[in-house]
Amino acid sequence: IPVEVGELSWRTTQPLSQEANDEALREELDLVDELRTAASLREASLKQNVAARHDVKVIKREFDVGSLVLRRNAKDSNHGKLATNWEGPYRVRGKTGNGAYHLETLTGQELPRT
Repeated sequence: IPVEVGELSWRTTQPLSQEANDEALREELDLVDELRTAASLREASLKQNVAARHDVKVIKREFDVGSLVLRRNAKDSNHGKLATNWEGPYRVRGKTGNGAYHLETLTGQELPRT
């Protein structure tokens, strides 16, 4: 016989009165805002720590206009794991900010969405 069946639970041996239950609910409602605030502070702190760890490992690379670069190849599922990882070389045509660049082929044809 499982213990749950043979022994009475705390809930059944110590029933709460309606007044005590209402008071406990009011106290919990008063604490909800504090708990949410504390949780959002912990979340913000965790996000900052994760971002700081990530930023330490990232090596920022900037290219000048006219530099030759390779572009990561968008893998097609039909080509399998032996498909090329990089395509190019391409020439940097211009900077757009935040590490994004406009690229062109070596013949001068601009690549869309780069």
